Amino acid sequence: MARRKEQIQFQVEVETEDEWRQLLSRKGLILADVYSEWCGPCIAMVSTLRNVKLEFGEAINYAVVKNNYIADLERFRDRSEPVWMFIQNGKMVNLLLGANCPQIRKLLTSEIKRVLNDEEPGMMLDASARTPEEEVEWQKKEAVRKAIEEFERAKAEAEQREKYEAFLAQMIFELSEATALVFYPWVFKDEEGRHRDKYQSPPYLELINTLFKQNYDVLEELRVQLNEEMIESMFVESNVEITKELVAGLTDGRTIAMRLKGRRPHPNWPVPYPFECPKGTKRCPTRAINDVEDYLIHLLTSTTPLLQANAVPFSPNESYMDRHVYVHEPDPEDEEDFPRIHPAVWVPPQVFSDFRTLTLLSHQTVQNDHLNIFVGHLTDRKRSDSKILINFEKLSLPIDSFVVIVIRLCGYVFTILQARSKVHVYTTLFSAYMELVHPYEEPVPPPPFCAFKFQYSKFPVVRDTCAIYPDAVEYFGAFEFDNPPIARRMASSPEDFERKARFQTGAEIFVIIIRRISEDAFLSFASIEPYFITEDDEKAQAMIDEYFPEGAEDISLEMLEEEEEEEEEEEEEEEEEEMGEKMHYYEEDDVEIKDENREEFATYSFV
Repeated sequence: MARRKEQIQFQVEVETEDEWRQLLSRKGLILADVYSEWCGPCIAMVSTLRNVKLEFGEAINYAVVKNNYIADLERFRDRSEPVWMFIQNGKMVNLLLGANCPQIRKLLTSEIKRVLNDEEPGMMLDASARTPEEEVEWQKKEAVRKAIEEFERAKAEAEQREKYEAFLAQMIFELSEATALVFYPWVFKDEEGRHRDKYQSPPYLELINTLFKQNYDVLEELRVQLNEEMIESMFVESNVEITKELVAGLTDGRTIAMRLKGRRPHPNWPVPYPFECPKGTKRCPTRAINDVEDYLIHLLTSTTPLLQANAVPFSPNESYMDRHVYVHEPDPEDEEDFPRIHPAVWVPPQVFSDFRTLTLLSHQTVQNDHLNIFVGHLTDRKRSDSKILINFEKLSLPIDSFVVIVIRLCGYVFTILQARSKVHVYTTLFSAYMELVHPYEEPVPPPPFCAFKFQYSKFPVVRDTCAIYPDAVEYFGAFEFDNPPIARRMASSPEDFERKARFQTGAEIFVIIIRRISEDAFLSFASIEPYFITEDDEKAQAMIDEYFPEGAEDISLEMLEEEEEEEEEEEEEEEEEEMGEKMHYYEEDDVEIKDENREEFATYSFV
């Protein structure tokens, strides 16, 4: 307690904005120890500061400033290292970071002498401003922070896009035989603009009784009042500009939206049915993706549609879309009203939203495996007796690249119909049906990988743990030693390793890759004292490529037996060579012994 009081007398304590303002208003040189509450001031420098104070007296004053509640010092709140701020006449004249005692003493002495000599400081900044050194450091940290944020944002967007594409792919597959059609509201109005029954509407009757006959089944008719928000939702994947003409035409009263299911197309239709996917395809739709939309567009826009049975088109010279067009004359009393032209129906994706984007597959013939399409180009927007002036050109396309042609004022545009737009139409207009019949559960990402390496002595416990958590173990490998790819894999399961017990050397190691399906599974393997462990999914996947490459096989039992036989033969040969050398050595010794004996015997005989 006495030491604390001594410190308070030695250094002025500052904790609030008012106390900070009072400190800045003081004259002379002040050294402020700026700290955060969680780490406290730098006590280790107190003795050095006291010695300098004794040496220079009133030329220097000290303060300890807690930055938690002071706005000027906000940038120092996350720092654990000491911050030494030199303040003179309310301005920051120097700044030092860290606890280097000799450096602090040297800088403090230099600043005191500068003040005593009445010299100008190297800088005069507000306490809230960053010094040039701080600015450089801040720019580096800011660049790193922005890079991390950008990475996280891109990662989140990629994950979201991946989920969205997975949803679209699933729905497109399930709806391969389904499509939708929306009538423009004018179809159900008479010439006076009054509502009329659908069975009194020629566009509706022709569609139901002729074009759809044995081609499409109407599974649902939905009475709906469209609004701009619904239109935007329907057109997400249509690549169509939502104009005021389009919105005005589709929102001009209640209308009917149809949920359709396609039947077997006409025998002359170029796309095979049922659809045959390439070999190796995991899931194959009953009908080619986009084909149900292509066929519907063909029925609506062709002057010679491929009709089933005995159905006869209403007119041999004009398509359904050409015959049923509505020309809206603006109300002179309504300033916001404007002239516009609308077709009878809209189908996903929108390729004829108004008179300016008519279709067209006006005529088509098949010759030499090519589809000859006559497409039109508008030459004049003026209408005369409900006729359109169009110049036609012939295009010859391979049947397998069948496309739909659209004409615009500036020329013709080619577009491949996409079933992606249909999914948004269904989720917007037929949401109840989608939730009931086509519910979608977002796939849960698999648990991350973890990797372990164990010595040979741990095998009994490793074997038992693998038996307890078989669902967690993705890869098991017993290797001759830990040096892939030189080390061969002896077994891919504990049972197989046990069958090869007589070929074990005791130097084998075990590499196990598991899915972290639960903490119990992970902790059970971690408690066996592996000599290597990683919880990083990317590192674990890299180990899979390293230790378990595609196509790699275990050493077979027959191969081990052959190697054992070869080793035994080599050992026998070595033993025979050894025995031969020994016998040769013993024979030489015997000869020498006999010679010696013979000489001795001769000598004794002589004596």
